Amino acid sequence: MLVKYRNAYNKVALGLVSYMPKEHDLKQLQRTMQRYEQNPNWEMYLWKEAEKYIGVIGINVQENEFLIQHLAVLPSYRGEGVGKAMINEIQKIYGGYKMSAVEEIEAFIEAIY
Repeated sequence: MLVKYRNAYNKVALGLVSYMPKEHDLKQLQRTMQRYEQNPNWEMYLWKEAEKYIGVIGINVQENEFLIQHLAVLPSYRGEGVGKAMINEIQKIYGGYKMSAVEEIEAFIEAIY
């Protein structure tokens, strides 16, 4: 289940986003989180299963499209379809919008569809 990001989820989201290849540096990670908190076009959702947050998806929403900026799943839950489920759910939320993704995530999307 997707849960919209709130400041109360900061530590969990920070940990999940850190699994992205370009988000290992703490200062970069903090800048990324600041963007989601301050820019209304940047939205983040956490994936929750059995009271545990195991994934994150972050998007940049524009007029008629959204760009997936971040997509990460805890390593112990990879290969179970969580990433695909998050993408499917975000597509339901933004049904009339065209979806695109940054390069790292585009390769993942091509592999699962």
